[in-house]
Amino acid sequence: MRFPIRVYTLAYLISGRFASNDAFLTWLNNPNKQTLDLAEAHILALDPQAKIERVAQPMVTVPKGQIVAIGISTPEGDALLTLPSRAELAVLYTPRYVIQGYLHPSGDMPLSNLLNVTGGTFVPVTHAQLHALVPTREISGDTARLIMVNRAFIDCYHPRL
Repeated sequence: MRFPIRVYTLAYLISGRFASNDAFLTWLNNPNKQTLDLAEAHILALDPQAKIERVAQPMVTVPKGQIVAIGISTPEGDALLTLPSRAELAVLYTPRYVIQGYLHPSGDMPLSNLLNVTGGTFVPVTHAQLHALVPTREISGDTARLIMVNRAFIDCYHPRL
């Protein structure tokens, strides 16, 4: 399955096509898969002062632990996950980005318990907007139908009132 995604790290935005023979969720939740391969990749340095702004490569490998979030803006993203129907607007804070979108707790579970009961490395946020906290090239206001946020980079989160 190959579809376009955007990978956000603390230093780079890497756009490309998911390049794995595994299903996306199989890769995402597999602790033995420590890297993500992107075909037709474009690497953008986020620091506006960076000497090298952009690089294009036929294939790029990103260590999973460096990924803050993965954005999917195409309809393929809708079919990747089956989420609870309840959606609660929330704001998530990471070291470089503020992400606003819908979290999907089950039943009547308080939003504050979401990270305690959900498994996996990445948390799904739907209809998401990503904003940079520091001077950054080109991404403020980035949107995605689905952003998978690495829970290790979530500093805090709350419902959006």
